[in-house]
Amino acid sequence: MISSSQLVVLAKAPYRESALLLNGISPDYGRLSLVLHGALKSSDGKMPEADLYRELEAEFKEEENSTLYTATSIEVIAAFDGIADHTRSFLMAGKISSFLLKNLAPGVPQPYTYDALRSILGRFAAGEGQGNWTLEQCAVVIKTTFLYENGLLPEGTSVRQQDFLENLVAAGIDNSELPECAAGYWTKLNGWLNALLDYHQLARA
Repeated sequence: MISSSQLVVLAKAPYRESALLLNGISPDYGRLSLVLHGALKSSDGKMPEADLYRELEAEFKEEENSTLYTATSIEVIAAFDGIADHTRSFLMAGKISSFLLKNLAPGVPQPYTYDALRSILGRFAAGEGQGNWTLEQCAVVIKTTFLYENGLLPEGTSVRQQDFLENLVAAGIDNSELPECAAGYWTKLNGWLNALLDYHQLARA
């Protein structure tokens, strides 16, 4: 069966002869792994360049009893290549990629986490600047959204805290301004999220 979905590439590696193995996040499939046959042949122009932190529209053949699918065509939708120009952002992007690839389950849709990741990668590509999210805020956004989407984020201890968490998730999805809070609260919230991840035996960002 031929299926299609968007995919943000979070890892790539050579696979067998001239194939390329892509691992990333899909809004429809969660963790998605694709094999691009012939992608490493320099004379092969059939496949656009599939690189890290690029968003693809992919068609692929689903294999029975396997979560490794064969790509039949891909198209680059967006490229967050500017991340490579900003060392701190590039390193944080690697941590977030590792967090997602270790925690995402194949076949479980993740539309909220997908959109939050796109928001973060776009800001990483633009570089750290006035009004942009800090690296710590980006880590908080992706962890909060992932836990929320997968039913692992407990309700806030107060209406105010619950509204803050919901607004935080919405900001990640919509790529909008983060809710306001005291400067030190982001570090406190990050520590609380890490404790939740440890409790659920999940990898940290």
